[in-house]
Amino acid sequence: MERIFVAIEIPYYMKAIGKFILLKPEEFDSWLELQKTSRAIRLVQLHHTYIPAYKHFKENNHFALCEAMEQAHLERGFAEIAQNFTTFPDGKIMVCRSMNIIPAGIKGANKNGICIENVGNFDKGRDVLSELQKGTILSITKSLLAHFKLIPNDQTVVYHHWYDLNAGKRIKVEGIGVTKSCPGTNFFGGNTVADFNAYLLPLLK
Repeated sequence: MERIFVAIEIPYYMKAIGKFILLKPEEFDSWLELQKTSRAIRLVQLHHTYIPAYKHFKENNHFALCEAMEQAHLERGFAEIAQNFTTFPDGKIMVCRSMNIIPAGIKGANKNGICIENVGNFDKGRDVLSELQKGTILSITKSLLAHFKLIPNDQTVVYHHWYDLNAGKRIKVEGIGVTKSCPGTNFFGGNTVADFNAYLLPLLK
């Protein structure tokens, strides 16, 4: 009996090691359309990793960085890596934690949140957000908002800096409370609510 071999074209650049899946930004929407999410999503969190920073990115160590972050998070008592997604200076995206699993991103904003960690230290005087990563942050945030039918505003896209670390509540007055600089004092122009509305929100609309 003659064997017939059929060549199957793989449509994705996608690479996977264990649960970690590395995507090009243009593949993200196709990947997202295939996902079934069993919990209600009402907001997207934006963070910076602080460490690792740009100096730790070697253009081929996406998996190693995520594995190292997961180990650090396990040592802190987390069940696994904290974030659902990670973006890199070269614009690629790593799927890290299932969207069906609540992230460990912002105390008080995790239950209905999706957590995006952006590799880099975006405080003033530190890493300058690359154009590739900037484009990816915009595209992945837009895609998640559209997928979950959320209107972009400062309630559906949030920064870690806006939440008191101890109380787990959103601060009412800038500078009051115990906060992190995350996602960075120079992230898309700054890390305050006013900065978000002035600089990032217009790019999301």
